[in-house]
Amino acid sequence: MEQPEICKGCEQSHACAKAYEQLGKGDGPSVTRKAVVAFLLPIAIFAGVLAACGVLLNGAVAPRYETPLAFVIALAVTAGSMLIISTILKRLQRGK
Repeated sequence: MEQPEICKGCEQSHACAKAYEQLGKGDGPSVTRKAVVAFLLPIAIFAGVLAACGVLLNGAVAPRYETPLAFVIALAVTAGSMLIISTILKRLQRGK
């Protein structure tokens, strides 16, 4: 593999390459589940609740207030859901 331009002429370039090679061989736990729970799940919950609120609030409140109210409800439900999910996951980890 060719060294990047910044590494040419550096005395530590060989040691640096070994360090990155060792980091790449690490056998750590997968972070896929944590990434999904931390990033994708809140977005999915928010979008789903926002869509549901948009349908449910249609005609129930003045059109001027539909979108802000749907946003606030979706935000509250998402925050509550993530708090509950976080608590459940922490309790499950303590039980192991």
